[in-house]
Amino acid sequence: MSKLVVLKFSGCIDKGFTVTSSIGAEGQAVERGQVGTLPPATELSVCLADWQQEYNQLGMPSRIKPQQIIYDGAINHRFRLTKLAKKLRQTLERWLNSPSFSPVDKHLREALNQEEVIRILICSDHPKIYQLPWCCWDLVASYPLLEIAYGSPNFAKVGVPSQPQHKVRILAILGDAQGIDIEGDRSFLRDITDAEVEFLVEPTLRKLNQCLWQKTWDIVFFAGHSKTQEGQGVLHLNAQERLTINQLSYGFKQAIASGLQLAIFNSCDGLGLAEELGRLSLPQSIVMRMPIPDQMAQEFMKYFLQAYANGNSLYLAMRRAREQLQGWERQFPCASWLPIIYQNPAVVPPNWSDLQTKTSFASHLTKSNILQLSLSRVILITALSIGLIWLVQSWGWLETAELNAYDRFMSWRVFPPGSERVLVVTIDEADIAYQKQQNFQLRGSLADAALDKLVNKLQLGQAKAIAFDIIHDFPFEAELAQTIAQTKNFVGICRIKADRPDKSKLISIAPPHQLEPQKLGFSNWAVDRDDTVRRQVLGMSPDDTCQTDISLSLRLAMYYLGDVPAGFDSQGKLKLGNTIFHRLEADSGGYHLSDAGGYQILLNYRQAPPSTVSLREILSMSQEEINPLVKNKAVLIGVKGHNNDLHPTPYRQRGQKLELPGVMIHALMTSQIIDTVLEERKPLGWASEKMELLWLAAWSLWGSTLIFIGKSSLVRISFKVFASLTLLFACCWLLFLNHIWFLTIAPALGLLLSASLVAFYSRR
Repeated sequence: MSKLVVLKFSGCIDKGFTVTSSIGAEGQAVERGQVGTLPPATELSVCLADWQQEYNQLGMPSRIKPQQIIYDGAINHRFRLTKLAKKLRQTLERWLNSPSFSPVDKHLREALNQEEVIRILICSDHPKIYQLPWCCWDLVASYPLLEIAYGSPNFAKVGVPSQPQHKVRILAILGDAQGIDIEGDRSFLRDITDAEVEFLVEPTLRKLNQCLWQKTWDIVFFAGHSKTQEGQGVLHLNAQERLTINQLSYGFKQAIASGLQLAIFNSCDGLGLAEELGRLSLPQSIVMRMPIPDQMAQEFMKYFLQAYANGNSLYLAMRRAREQLQGWERQFPCASWLPIIYQNPAVVPPNWSDLQTKTSFASHLTKSNILQLSLSRVILITALSIGLIWLVQSWGWLETAELNAYDRFMSWRVFPPGSERVLVVTIDEADIAYQKQQNFQLRGSLADAALDKLVNKLQLGQAKAIAFDIIHDFPFEAELAQTIAQTKNFVGICRIKADRPDKSKLISIAPPHQLEPQKLGFSNWAVDRDDTVRRQVLGMSPDDTCQTDISLSLRLAMYYLGDVPAGFDSQGKLKLGNTIFHRLEADSGGYHLSDAGGYQILLNYRQAPPSTVSLREILSMSQEEINPLVKNKAVLIGVKGHNNDLHPTPYRQRGQKLELPGVMIHALMTSQIIDTVLEERKPLGWASEKMELLWLAAWSLWGSTLIFIGKSSLVRISFKVFASLTLLFACCWLLFLNHIWFLTIAPALGLLLSASLVAFYSRR
């Protein structure tokens, strides 16, 4: 977190100052404050004047008009200047160590952290305060991420309109170059890759005014001669024209209203320029407090722009560049004292990326204007988002999207593995041809004689349960009927008349009359609107044709489980052993079903299908080969491949939903029940309605919070929203891995909607 410290100086240097400090997180309300005083500083004023006089007599090629300085290169001048600079620094330190100022100094050191980014803003209407070398304050050396700027106590904030752009727009004014080299300035400005620079070389006043009015700029840069004269800054545009800010005030006001954020005067003695632009509410400017050597001006600007464009804040970029000038101070004394920032206190300084990405209304959201929203309004906006999304969810408009997310989670799992307790005997075209070769009398896909032979082999092999998943709506032949009657663990199928989601009807299909109700299981299952099988029906009301209320998978599993107790608990929930299977309601999870008839649960698919063996293979095997294959297994017999009995599943293969034969889906349903009960695993479930509402509310509130406390850059806000959505999906997937299906699309939309509404309201 970054901190802002404002120090307000009231008084004058000859009579002393009252200093009021305030500290707060950047862009937020003030957290604490302190008042202290500084005594009259006549000695400090004299030291400052002596240092300034000696500095101006130091002959060096600078960006003040050459004839105003006589360059003699005298070493004595440099020695005297260094000595006076040391005296000025020591006098300033003694003044700041005054007992009357210690409450403020102590307050700052207690409230600030060396690892925080800190900017101190000194506000005063006394000009000598800005002329002091505040960078020599030992507080600055103690905090490596701290930098000091200056500002007027009288200020106003100017709103910035939204403008689509992708590069930082710089107006580079190259003024009168007599006696100095400004080609270096042109060179490093051209090297900035993500900036659009327009050069004005020795422009006329009219040309400069036209550029300020007709185009939008992020940064105005000036290189050339300048000075402060009688409190006014003067720029040398060309060899003939001189310019004060007052002469171009309307042009600068227009540029500021259009988005101008920063003015850089890489020229001499610019305090007057900064103060005049501050009165026009320019967000920030960078100037030199004294004449600056030509070479130093270029070096500083190169250091600063490199640091600023590489992601440092404006203040840290200034400190980095200023400190790098220290290496030149043997040749150019006090070079690191010269650059300063003049700041509008109402503005949070932009980063380089903020200047780049003004692509929508959200790009101008700074902490200061976002936090103008009261907490109650943010909560109100969040509540509105929650209400809208919950209403849409309740109407079932998100069902398709939620089920698609459900399918993704199902596909991404690498467990549970295939069941070893279930075996499927498949019948395809080759098996039908095999039966014909064996002279079996076919009436459908499986001859009664073949089934009789198969059941006998399975019984001898000690299969625990056998299911016959083939429609057989005519009586068994006598020999087969006798075998079935003697087989206590045999299950056949019938079908109950039922309505489908597409409003078509399933007709009833009768079983062979020789099968008793306790040897029957209905073959009906639940199909979603996209024809995908995601649910499993364990029980439903029978009809006159199919007189069983238990599904094929549950009946087969109950035969397999044997003595495991089965029934309903006091709340009407199905319980097998110690495992409770919760009933799926019409609005459970992401569903919005018009009818959730029967006792339904979610089908927990497996990555690997059950083991299979073809009819022809098992009939051709010896009993010794069959025994280890079928012993202690639930065996399903069904058709594969020749009757188009294929059904879409949540899995995908080459972009299409993977389809499985009906017998394989019945086998998966059976293995889910058996393995869940025997291994005492948690069945695949879903969150309660109350938990889903809290889940939606939490993510919607997080979306509001992202913007409420967010940075100004659209890129950063977008990254945070994207990261939050990624985190949401990851949480939903992890919960799914723990057998709980949470809503995914609804909270994602809640997050996006609440973030967008807070951002829009803030911008408005």
